[in-house]
Amino acid sequence: MTMSATRRRVEAALVPVKLPIAARMGDAISRRGTDVTAMSTSRSCLVLAPHPDDETLGCGATMMRKVDAGQAVAVVVITDGSTWPPGHDPADNIATRDAELRASCRILGLPDDAVTHLAFPETRLDTAGDALVDAVAEAIAAHTPDDVFVTSEADPHSDHAALGAATRRAVAGTGARLLAYPIWQWTRPRSWTRTLAAASPAETVRTDGYLERKRRAIAVFHSQMSAAAGGDQQEGLTPGFLRHFAAEREIFFPVPVH
Repeated sequence: MTMSATRRRVEAALVPVKLPIAARMGDAISRRGTDVTAMSTSRSCLVLAPHPDDETLGCGATMMRKVDAGQAVAVVVITDGSTWPPGHDPADNIATRDAELRASCRILGLPDDAVTHLAFPETRLDTAGDALVDAVAEAIAAHTPDDVFVTSEADPHSDHAALGAATRRAVAGTGARLLAYPIWQWTRPRSWTRTLAAASPAETVRTDGYLERKRRAIAVFHSQMSAAAGGDQQEGLTPGFLRHFAAEREIFFPVPVH
């Protein structure tokens, strides 16, 4: 057995231990975070997502609050979505996931022209280099948002971490505020620790009044649900994982930009 295969086996064995620890850590961070609902609602934003669904999971209620307050909200999804569900034709996956993205954003109150879906290859953002930084910089220049939301550099998914790092570089000098939203931190206790170390203390936005719409927007992503993985219920978006994104608050970490 190769070392990578051994590591995967160990990781799988530790899942039952890691998940409850990560959940408790995330819940504690959420409870202790500073409530910035009023301030956040008064600011425009650009939400950057590595994959279709991350924008809704991490920022769905926050986007709805901003839209209802008359603020400009734009979403840019970076990767093409070609690799999921596994075993499907990549072109079909791309079309399916783009349709799901736009349907979900419509539920959140965004018009189609506020949603941009780029075509960077999924699972390979860590090799995109300056091209990714340039794409993010162009999006920021086009929308001039007050806030930029993105996945954290400490997220355990390589696409998420790469987009977080590229965005930090692209935001520098723009005057926009950069905030990281957690996704796969909910499965990795160590990732929560790295996220806290790389950012300022957590801020939160309340989901009250928007939770049912957020649930409906998440449910649109049929292709990402655990059943789409072909029987392995640890793959895809499981009900237990999704529960973290239907809570009382959405969590954000202000990221220093140098």
